[in-house]
Amino acid sequence: MKKTVLGFSAVALSMILASCGGGDGTSSSIFSSSSSSSQAKADITNEDLDYGQTTYIDDKGNEQNLNRNQLYKNAGSPHVDNYHDNEHKQKLLVAPMSFMEDPTDPNYIEATDDLLEHVTRTFTGTAEEMAEVGGSISLREFYETSSYGHGAFDVYVLPCWVPYNGTPKQFRSASGGQGGVYASSYVRDWYDAEYKKEGHGALGEDAPTWNSFDTDKDGYIDLMWNIYAYPYTDGLTDFWWAYVTYTSNSPNYSRPAIKTLAFASTRFITKSYGGYDAHTLIHETGHTLGLDDYYDYNSMWAPMGGIDYMDHNLGDQSAYSKFQLGWAKPWVLSEDMLEGGKTAVITLNLASTSGEALLLASPDYNGTAFDEYMMVELMGPYGKLCEQDYMNGYEGTPGYTKAGIRVSHIDARVYGGGKNHDQYYTDADEIGRKATSLRLTNSYGGRSGLKSDGDYFPRFDSDGKEIGKGYMAQAMVVESSVKEMNVTNSHTYSCDNDSLLKKNNRMSFKEGSAWCKTFMPSGTNLWNKAKTTTGWKSATEQTYTIDEDCTINYNLKVLDIVENAQYGATATIQVTLNA
Repeated sequence: MKKTVLGFSAVALSMILASCGGGDGTSSSIFSSSSSSSQAKADITNEDLDYGQTTYIDDKGNEQNLNRNQLYKNAGSPHVDNYHDNEHKQKLLVAPMSFMEDPTDPNYIEATDDLLEHVTRTFTGTAEEMAEVGGSISLREFYETSSYGHGAFDVYVLPCWVPYNGTPKQFRSASGGQGGVYASSYVRDWYDAEYKKEGHGALGEDAPTWNSFDTDKDGYIDLMWNIYAYPYTDGLTDFWWAYVTYTSNSPNYSRPAIKTLAFASTRFITKSYGGYDAHTLIHETGHTLGLDDYYDYNSMWAPMGGIDYMDHNLGDQSAYSKFQLGWAKPWVLSEDMLEGGKTAVITLNLASTSGEALLLASPDYNGTAFDEYMMVELMGPYGKLCEQDYMNGYEGTPGYTKAGIRVSHIDARVYGGGKNHDQYYTDADEIGRKATSLRLTNSYGGRSGLKSDGDYFPRFDSDGKEIGKGYMAQAMVVESSVKEMNVTNSHTYSCDNDSLLKKNNRMSFKEGSAWCKTFMPSGTNLWNKAKTTTGWKSATEQTYTIDEDCTINYNLKVLDIVENAQYGATATIQVTLNA
């Protein structure tokens, strides 16, 4: 769902990356009986690579976390502090809200004890508790698992419904169109009133203090989820929907204010999985951590092909998302390491279960998640998060039912606020101190067509005449082969097993190849950063320069993919430079 601002404020033949060849090798079996990596020359292995950087040095010389929340903090709109150890989990306060019945409203939902149990278990249930009712993984367990403990939540669901003194229609009217903000304020006042009562009223004698919900002591409670007992409507901009927003409240250290909040109907929980479905809740909570939607608001393309939690709500968060949040660090390989004919042989365990990935750096890469690069990760239906969703799909979107390598082109360059997004930051410390936003979204042409986040690479014919625009995406899958319908031209398109690179497949971003023409905004083997915007003739027309030497020169080759008892699967890949 959209993240809105309401209210107060991813010894066989070769597989090659970075030069569009074709996935012309196939294997009769996804797994081979043994690895062939020992047959490959290896000048560089995992042990020779550094990890991506997830910290920066602040103005006082102190090391700080560099993640999406830091960008929001720089912009004055802090989200959830999404990297911590298990002893300092962020508190998530879940407030179920009921309404008075309106006899004229056929959509009324009775807020029963049974419905409250569904809400509570969907947020907090263990794997065993969810399995016994046929539910999905709970929100609490998803984030504990996906973050490897670094983004876990201490979830507290109120032991009763917060009774709104009015009907749903009256609530909507009183909210001024800002349902989530209004509900959060109402809950806070109700909590205070109940806590003052003998035995803390409906909260019970063991109720936590309001201040305990602010674990990082920044003057804001960590996160509030408002779950309302009323149906949602079918429309991303409708009042009754699921979204994340934040208020313009200032911090209050004696009585913490509410900043980041989420708002959704109980129907998102009860619509499937036996009435215990956390998929929408998990997706929206990704927004509270600062992650963007990876589907296209303009309904023109499907950059991540549906299979991502910030796309069509299934599987796990991508290696890119986890890098942004500081949960996982990819190995970094750059072209200068491969010069002189060197070969890298890299082993990758399944990304979801291990946190491993390989980053292929662009020229002058700044070492962080906030730059341009190729992300290489092993996908497959294994582990607590992916097995169920990938094998069964979710709401019409299939998963990856066989193991394979996913390659994604990431352009997460950032700028410092205002309207001039053309001048992006190239230094990690400067990003941490000043950056406020990513330059690109995953919407074709930019979100709502706005210049501030719509950018493109000019396309030229054989005579050098500009003939069109190759729009840039924040994150886009580079599929293993070029199909007539693909992630670049259909918003209903879904990736599948054939989108992944298997043993014996190859991919190469070589100038003139079909993959470059299809998946790279330049239509060539030039990185996006090869183009420098120097000005704007109009809201849609730019002036620019192009560095013809800023090219992609990596070749990848999948040597093997084998079963792994601990992680599900392991891949061995070979990386060289184009001759």
